[in-house]
Amino acid sequence: MGCAKFQTARECGSFVEAIKQWRGQASGASAAPSSSAAPSRNPTPPGAPSLDSRALADRYDDLAQRIDALKLSSPELTPRAARYQKLAREAAAALRDVATAVEKGDPEKARRRRVEFDDIARGEGPLVADINAVCR
Repeated sequence: MGCAKFQTARECGSFVEAIKQWRGQASGASAAPSSSAAPSRNPTPPGAPSLDSRALADRYDDLAQRIDALKLSSPELTPRAARYQKLAREAAAALRDVATAVEKGDPEKARRRRVEFDDIARGEGPLVADINAVCR
């Protein structure tokens, strides 16, 4: 029982450090593509929304790969980390779909997938709280 607690604590430290490093790489990058209109004196270049979405999708893929590289085995942390990894992959897929829809001139599909991305992103807070409860 004691060894399992040490294993969970060690893996929690590795997991939290990986997330911190991933977030730290965002320096200057927005957490999500902007859905607000640009001021008229500084119009957004035509391909910018799809480029922003693809760049953020790549970041979420990177997060999923970082979690996979941790090779977790703690019975308490592993299922939560797997859910976090799934969230990252679903976010990446939604953002790529947004970019593709923008590029193809399908604003309705872009809007729908963006709403789905927002729903996925809202799931991060409760999951982080759950992970934090395990990693105290």
